[in-house]
Amino acid sequence: MKRLLFGVGLCVAAAYGWRRLVGEEAEPQPSWTGTDNDPEDLGSVEDDLLARTREQAAREQAEAEPG
Repeated sequence: MKRLLFGVGLCVAAAYGWRRLVGEEAEPQPSWTGTDNDPEDLGSVEDDLLARTREQAAREQAEAEPG
């Protein structure tokens, strides 16, 4: 049993080493589709947040002014 586990471990290590040597990606690249982390959409999210913040500040300033 020990030889079998050692053999399997050795084969897995050799396959992993071969993949690294050949240059294939060990980790898959992330897919941004269907997530909130899309770097291309980050600018629009920041613009939206900035617009909402300005609107809220204008409302608070209007409420604070006597009149």
